[in-house]
Formats: sequence, C-alpha cells, structure tokens
Amino acid sequence: MQYRDLGNTGLRVSALGFGSMRLPMEGDHVKTKEAIDIIHRAFELGLNLIDSAVMYCNNESEITVGKALKGWRDKVVVSTKNNYRGIDPKEWRALLDQSLRRLDVGYIDIYNFHGLALEQFQKWKELTRSPIDEMKEAKEEGLIRHIGFSCHDTIQKT
Repeated sequence: MQYRDLGNTGLRVSALGFGSMRLPMEGDHVKTKEAIDIIHRAFELGLNLIDSAVMYCNNESEITVGKALKGWRDKVVVSTKNNYRGIDPKEWRALLDQSLRRLDVGYIDIYNFHGLALEQFQKWKELTRSPIDEMKEAKEEGLIRHIGFSCHDTIQKT
C-alpha cells in the first residue's frame, strides 16, 4: 500500500481511502456483518483512512463504521462530516456529540462541514458565536483533531 502525508496535518494515510457512503444495503438498512467484513478486509490490506457522514446509508453509516473500528481505532484515521445549515452553535455541537456516539470513539481525526456554501459561511461570519467557533472549541477539547469542509458551491466573483 502506498501512503501519503495528508497536507500539514501530520497524518500519514493510505493513498486509497474507504468511503462509507455506499455500504451494502438490504432495503433501507445496512447489511451490518457484510459491511464490517468489507471494512475489515480493507484495513487488513492497508487502508487506514475511512470516511463517513451523518446522513450516509439512511443515517446508519457512522454506526456501522463505529462497529468496524473495534480493535482498529488506533490504526485508522477517521473522517466524518455533518451537513449542518443552521446558525445555532449548540445544534452543531449536538451533531458532533451524535457522531462521537455513533462512531463510539473519543475523538474524530477529521471533522468536516459537508457541502458548505459561501452564503452559509457569510451568515456565520455575522454571528457573535458561530458553529465555526464551536468547532474550534471542540478541537481545543480534543474531540476533533483536524477541521475540514467540502464545498459544492458555484464560483462567484466578489
């Protein structure tokens, strides 16, 4: 397996990561045993980066990944994300706490705002305390090691 430094995070990750958006499903539910077997095989082959999100697989991805992490947590970089669009930092924190419970971990290596749009970010800049402030505090508490975001916005000239 090939490994790369992940930016300036200090994390060394496999060139190929495991995305858990498309775990095997039966109807509306993850086939838990099959999914865990697949994830474990990926870990055995050297993949050490797994990515999930609150909403993947009908909200079951993080739970399944959490079960698969048993015995592997110290060898795997865990990334997950939420799709928070509100303005109340307490609501954002509730999503983080939910992810920590679902993954059954004490910290998340990379926690991402998913699909953050410029318009939302601009709204947050106007707040006295934004979800970004809450995220920074969670990082200081050791619940998040690295902060990230994804963006699916359009390019705008300002």
